[in-house]
Amino acid sequence: MTESEDTYIGLILNWLINNNSTPGVDFTQPFVRRSLQYVYPLFMFIHAVVVLVGVIGNVGMLVVIVKRRLYHDQTYFLMCNMALSDLIKCIFVLPITLANLLIQNWLFGSFMCFFLPMMQCFPFHASMLTYLMIAIDRYRLIVHPFKSRLPAGLCVIGVWVAAVCVVLPYAVYIKYIDLGASLGKNFDGVGICYVNVEKRIEEYIRAIFVTLYAMPLAIIAFLYVRISAELKSREGSSVSIHFDGSEVMQSMTGRPYDTNITWSSTNGATATTRLDPDAGPSESTRVKSYNEAATQDSDDDLDLVKEKRTQNYLIAMTTLFAMCWCPLQILILVNYFVHENDHNEGHYDITYITFSWFGFLSTCTTSILFASWRMSSATKDRLKGYFRFSNRRRSSLQRRRYQTHYLNGATRTNFEEIVDAKTVREAASV
Repeated sequence: MTESEDTYIGLILNWLINNNSTPGVDFTQPFVRRSLQYVYPLFMFIHAVVVLVGVIGNVGMLVVIVKRRLYHDQTYFLMCNMALSDLIKCIFVLPITLANLLIQNWLFGSFMCFFLPMMQCFPFHASMLTYLMIAIDRYRLIVHPFKSRLPAGLCVIGVWVAAVCVVLPYAVYIKYIDLGASLGKNFDGVGICYVNVEKRIEEYIRAIFVTLYAMPLAIIAFLYVRISAELKSREGSSVSIHFDGSEVMQSMTGRPYDTNITWSSTNGATATTRLDPDAGPSESTRVKSYNEAATQDSDDDLDLVKEKRTQNYLIAMTTLFAMCWCPLQILILVNYFVHENDHNEGHYDITYITFSWFGFLSTCTTSILFASWRMSSATKDRLKGYFRFSNRRRSSLQRRRYQTHYLNGATRTNFEEIVDAKTVREAASV
């Protein structure tokens, strides 16, 4: 064994002796970290809730897209890839990540020692790159409508290939020591999985943070700002046609007439075209070509209401995704600059597992926003009524009390007015 292996074995044995006073401890069985012994049931429960909601939501998201054949649109096809990435996080990544954070000793073998960092990261990178592809496709659709849209199938393949290739260097920085082969049968299946301190992993972590988190978010923000500005400008330049009624009356008389068609827009610009039945072929051809151009432009126009709704939901999904993963990304970035010791070990463990849960929460927010996106207005109103049943009862009770109080006050006021009027009449008669 090398000197570094002897050093790490000595450290782990000293830790086991100092932190486990019970004789005959079986190191082949998992035991919870000392800092999480009293709170680990809470973390198991909230992670289980995320798994349950995430699996149900993303499976429902896939079912809706496939059943309604929405995958023919590139945006929804990429949303399918997003749901698949979230399912991988919920079913595979989250349980083993939670076990790794809760259990002190490493019992997952040499393969998982090298594969776990890659498995934890590549679904996250795939989700981020998918959001980037959605933003680029939307930009080409709205800002450059005459350009062809991105091929969604090739984009999905490229996203997963890029995500896998980016995380492969993790294997260079990981090292595994098998304690069973060195210390006997009492340590069969027990190992030490650690980051090789001889390698400069800080530079790799910093590069990953910039290229696959900060830079994609900056590009997505820029593209969505341009898309929102384009939708707003199109909304302000809608065209309407105004006909003169006098020309219509002249046409009913059968006499020669001229017709004025005024094209106006909401930004104040107007254009008038005169149609003369006695005009020559060139004039008729010019008017016809103008009408064909106007028809073609109207056919190319997008449904602005639908596109704005889609834009708002995509921005909300991307924002929540970035917010959920931001604390963990920052913690990973500064992890190698803050040394863990006996004084901050407990705080670090609780902070890391909390930030990890907050990151996996994005698997639920995306599916919930998608459900709200595709849900009809009637269904939304019905759900609001279910969730606000107690509030409605309370407000209806308050309304009845207010009405009773108001009616009593109004009756008392009317009675006083009647008494005053009767008193005035009697005084007048006297």
